Amino acid sequence: MDFKPKNGFEQIKVSEKLDDVVEKAIKKAKKDKKKNIIKTKLIKYALAAASISIIFMTSVKFIPVFAEAINNVTIGQAITRELQYYYDKNIGNAVKEGASQCIDESKINKNIKVTINNIVGDDKNLFIFYTLNGKINKEELKNLLLQNFKITDNDDNLLLDSTSNYYSKLPAKLDHKDGDYLLTYNKKYSCVVASLGNSFKNYSKSGESYGCIELSSINGSKIPNELNLEFLSLTEAYKMSYSKNKYEDFFSNFKREPISISGQWKFDINAYQSLKYKKPEVYNNIKFRENSTDFNIKALKIYPTHIEMRIELGKNTINSAQCYSIGRQIIKNEKIDNSKLPYLIDEKGNKYLFADNDLEEMDSDNCLNMNFQSSYFRDSKELYLVINQLNYDNDSQQFSKDIESTKIKIK
Repeated sequence: MDFKPKNGFEQIKVSEKLDDVVEKAIKKAKKDKKKNIIKTKLIKYALAAASISIIFMTSVKFIPVFAEAINNVTIGQAITRELQYYYDKNIGNAVKEGASQCIDESKINKNIKVTINNIVGDDKNLFIFYTLNGKINKEELKNLLLQNFKITDNDDNLLLDSTSNYYSKLPAKLDHKDGDYLLTYNKKYSCVVASLGNSFKNYSKSGESYGCIELSSINGSKIPNELNLEFLSLTEAYKMSYSKNKYEDFFSNFKREPISISGQWKFDINAYQSLKYKKPEVYNNIKFRENSTDFNIKALKIYPTHIEMRIELGKNTINSAQCYSIGRQIIKNEKIDNSKLPYLIDEKGNKYLFADNDLEEMDSDNCLNMNFQSSYFRDSKELYLVINQLNYDNDSQQFSKDIESTKIKIK
């Protein structure tokens, strides 16, 4: 066999102490980001090679076949490069730090390969990273984006059908973010489909585009461990109100409507949801006063995938008006202005934006529940809540009060 080693694996000995051999091999893989996968493959190759050597090669000291197999192991994926463009940097860091679960499963239909790469999340938020590959498709596609999909549990109960409802506006966390987005929801779940990086540029170079499905539970629902995910159709460009410019650019550049391709790409996903066992950072009873109104952050919990805040709203001591919410979305020139919504910020200037699509109403305890992007994997030492607008009700009318941007220290 004419084998020219590239990475030094040709000198790996077959030893009775298999774990030692595996660990030495892993250390030699300098670019290894998936230790568990490589270790599993090493064990398989080593066991096979060891068996062959016992039967046929008991006097052979090294096994080139094993070395060549290891030499060809793919280390890393293109999708990890695109994570730097993902709108949620905390989740991108979670994947880079090895907190994700590797799936690496592909299905081919209509000459398009769909690969589920990694998932990361808990029973509240689940992020599913995927790759769309159209290299063998003959339709001269210019791009590939996920269009329609369906998610069910292991008993075939429907969790989310992307064709049921679409959000007509982007949430604050996607405001001013460059990318291709699709937002859908029902009473129990909401979902953001987002491209990673410039999908047109990626597809023109490699015939691949990359994306993420963010599934979020709402109204007290939970994401089950076992899911069935089915991609139903793909498209070259979205035709949504918040994708209007990109859609028009596509039509202008290629003088045609985007092609949509229907098919079936089915995946059974067992989401271990290891992050749900991580305890959140919890901060209680943070009191502050603003605009003659007392507030109490009764609880702020920093989970790996999101931040939950429950805040008690008081009355203005001058006019007795009840504060019923903090900030709001404003429509200006047919565009959504999120500048009045609250957000969190750390000592490095990283912002953690309001994550819900709509503001919840104040409950009977005069409390408001809010969700933000998480700082869990961003190594923040300090965290502040920033507010610049309060909304009041004095029984006869509702009104808003703009205030100077105020920072309330959480930690």
